[in-house]
Amino acid sequence: MSFIRIWQFRVASGRADEFREVYGPEGAWATLFSREQAFLGTDLFQSATDPELFITIDSWDSPEAWAAFLRTWGDDYAILDRRCDELIVSEREVGSFLELAIAGGAAHHAQQNAVGNDG
Repeated sequence: MSFIRIWQFRVASGRADEFREVYGPEGAWATLFSREQAFLGTDLFQSATDPELFITIDSWDSPEAWAAFLRTWGDDYAILDRRCDELIVSEREVGSFLELAIAGGAAHHAQQNAVGNDG
């Protein structure tokens, strides 16, 4: 099972390049999160129609891994968050989501179609 946290950001005018640098997969946030072994990575998306609108998706092994990170590194998280305030006009947590393990998912369906096409 994996766990993701999704955030939406409106970036201050003229600060998009800086934001991408700090919030991207190799940026300060990903570097901080990677202190926890169960951190799987960060994806950064920029709106195709609004250059100041971004989405981040942070992936973790589990909600417990995220909680463990906060217990251990919460102070550093708060410091970095305050440092980034000047880059952001607004931010909101879209939500936290668990990956579903559904029996008979897409791989199973593809296998059934292949078997069905043989005969």
